[in-house]
Amino acid sequence: MDEVRAVQRVRDERGFGMVSVLVAMVLLAVGVVALSSSSAFLVSLQTDASARSTASAIGVAYMEEVKQRPASSLASESPTAVNEIGEADSLGVFIRTLTVSDDPSSPDVARTTVDVEYPAGLGRTRTISLVTLIYRGYKSW
Repeated sequence: MDEVRAVQRVRDERGFGMVSVLVAMVLLAVGVVALSSSSAFLVSLQTDASARSTASAIGVAYMEEVKQRPASSLASESPTAVNEIGEADSLGVFIRTLTVSDDPSSPDVARTTVDVEYPAGLGRTRTISLVTLIYRGYKSW
């Protein structure tokens, strides 16, 4: 009789079925994958922001250097690989370019552009551009 009651009690007890456990595990796995992918995305955004900030600092520092030059010596420069502090370095990941052209609005003004190309993650590159006008002096035609 005690055996019958024990068997009856086991049958009456309800627990989690195998399907419920599998569904819970799948939902947990999906949640973990979503969190890890969003974490990787946030890290890439942070890296991109850091590279953009460095590229901006390189561009601003170089533009200030260019503005200190005599206006008569301003000339475009070919792309130059630079490191994180803006020094020429063949292994640098930043590419700096100086473009000097006549400004169409005024013949005695040079339009000066500093472009800095930087790595943006996932094998892409982006460019930050700084433009200023530099007075060259009066040109007599």
